[in-house]
Amino acid sequence: MVIAIISIVAAIFLALYVSKSQDYKQLERDNKWLKEQRNQVTESVGVDDVDDHQLDKESAMDAIRFNGYVPDTDEHWINFMVQGEHYAIDADRFPVLVMMKHYNLDHNEWDMDLMHKAAHQVSDELIMGKVLFTGEEEDGIAFQITAIENKYGHFKDCLTRYISIIEESQARMSKIYNDMDAKRKEGLTMFPQIGPDAKSEKKVLS
Repeated sequence: MVIAIISIVAAIFLALYVSKSQDYKQLERDNKWLKEQRNQVTESVGVDDVDDHQLDKESAMDAIRFNGYVPDTDEHWINFMVQGEHYAIDADRFPVLVMMKHYNLDHNEWDMDLMHKAAHQVSDELIMGKVLFTGEEEDGIAFQITAIENKYGHFKDCLTRYISIIEESQARMSKIYNDMDAKRKEGLTMFPQIGPDAKSEKKVLS
């Protein structure tokens, strides 16, 4: 009888031990699962960083604002001013970024043959910067860059560099044109109808 009672008590303690052991194992499994879920949430937050957002019309405007400029938009273009100069971004081309500064051209003020030569030279010298003539009559000129931009953060960080490339292409275009124009006029001074007093007026696109 005593042995039977001892056996029953031992069985009860064993059952309690096994139950407790199972509880601890379940608790370990639960804690492991919670830890994995927490890590996944942390990783998700990192991946969803604002800088990693897809570049589109709205996020491009946010990037322009971040750099201190005020954008406005119409159906196809994002426009903003930099020190009184008008810049435009084609809003329909993302992830291809097409950004430009455009001027009207008066053919009476510019030698178009020299303009074409200067434009080709600038486009050859600058990897990203291109000079394009616009309109059927080529009565406009655009200083343009084209790049692949699909992330908000990268465009935000590179915007001022893109502006600098456009400004550099414009300055280089003006210098090349004026240098070629001066050489052309120097060559013409040998003809009587021009005369030795012919002067070279430097021009700047603005």
